[in-house]
Amino acid sequence: MLQNLYPHLLGLHGILRWVVLAAAVAAIVVAASGWSGRKPVSAALLRFGIIFVAAMDLEFLVGLILYFGASPITKMAFQNMAAAMKDHEMRFFAVEHTFYMFVAVILAHVGGALSRKGKTDLAKYRAAAICYSLSLLLMLAGIPWWRPLLRIGG
Repeated sequence: MLQNLYPHLLGLHGILRWVVLAAAVAAIVVAASGWSGRKPVSAALLRFGIIFVAAMDLEFLVGLILYFGASPITKMAFQNMAAAMKDHEMRFFAVEHTFYMFVAVILAHVGGALSRKGKTDLAKYRAAAICYSLSLLLMLAGIPWWRPLLRIGG
């Protein structure tokens, strides 16, 4: 059943990628704006952090559905992991993409938590800026740039 949804899930995953990247950039800009330490924590820091983390979670959920149920690439990789490790595309989606994005999601959550629970306003802004930036870098490293940048309808 999920195989029938594969093109649609892949299209949704591709569109959400741009939402997540835009949310990451916005969250980083807001977090960096308080780097000087002269600015009290604003609602914008929390709001953009929540938007970024929620977008990441939704994207990750769609990715997990693709990974474990719908993607023919990961299905083939799971059947013979030794052969998959020798094929660039199968290795990328079975291991590398998944690892980069998993760590990026963790960093986004850590940044969101630290932006709420830091001891000082400066610590909140800096922790968010650092974690969100590292998350964005991992996402950029884990995106399959050789594939279509936007898929609509499969």
